[in-house]
Amino acid sequence: MKKGISCMICALLLVGCMAGCGSTGGKSGSGNGIKIMMSLSQGDDFRNTIVEQAKKTAQEKGATLDVYDEDGSLESQVEHIKQAVKEKYDVILCGPVNADTALELESLADGIPVIFYNSCPDASYLEAGKYMYVGSDENVAGKYQAEYILDKFSSSDEINVAIFKGPKNHSATKGRTGALKDTLNASGKKINYVFEDNADWDQATAQKMFELFLKTGQSCDVVACNNDSMAMGIVDACKEAGINGMPILGIDATAGGCAAIESGDMAFTVYQSGTGQGKMAIETAIAIVNGSDVTKLEGATKDGLYVWVPFEKVDSSNVKDYE
Repeated sequence: MKKGISCMICALLLVGCMAGCGSTGGKSGSGNGIKIMMSLSQGDDFRNTIVEQAKKTAQEKGATLDVYDEDGSLESQVEHIKQAVKEKYDVILCGPVNADTALELESLADGIPVIFYNSCPDASYLEAGKYMYVGSDENVAGKYQAEYILDKFSSSDEINVAIFKGPKNHSATKGRTGALKDTLNASGKKINYVFEDNADWDQATAQKMFELFLKTGQSCDVVACNNDSMAMGIVDACKEAGINGMPILGIDATAGGCAAIESGDMAFTVYQSGTGQGKMAIETAIAIVNGSDVTKLEGATKDGLYVWVPFEKVDSSNVKDYE
């Protein structure tokens, strides 16, 4: 799949990648005169929060921000990046439809700096001050879920875990699931993964999958989901089946997820700040265009490849702080 997509993009490059690159200038920290394109892989509640905060921060900084929703289409994303070159944008914020295509997208940008967000490319595709990633470290979210499970079942030698994952090609799916399993596996307990599949962030899909799982009669102690929407699907399935008390875990601390924790339907989620990511995406873009030291940005790593916005644990003890 990755090879096929790469070939398609290379063909598009040969057909019509236009020359040009963004200008630099302005005072450090000022966005005056800076022109930013934002390519959104696909809109949803969380990603729309990133976009809205990015618009707000860009306006505050004096930068121009144009947003394009690709609606899950790589072809659309390719065309908009080519448009950014033609119209001489200074920097591109890219939520990649497929993070595996990052190198090809950078080539299409033809020298314009690209800041990825929401789905993280492989580190080999990143370069300090030119190709960076702004987001939250997905491994931390998975680790937090595992820590909750291990604390909840501290007296158990064996735990039956069901996992509902996001899309296969999304970095959040890989990071959250990988860290969850690594932390559980390192606990010394016997961990049985009684169900594991991709519900692609979708509540209805997760509900149907779990309803089918319940018909198998297998034992399940806890359900860990890569996001709150899928966790809400598990909540719905449990209500239909008359199941009470099974810990259901999500990630993102959406309004629905927090309400479910307060009502006792969900046990745990992890707050991911969409506003923080939107703000830092714009601040990183402005720093790059102005030639500022990106390692001085809040949350930046020493190598200048990442700007991390922290995750935070949310349960019944503190959920009111996130509503």
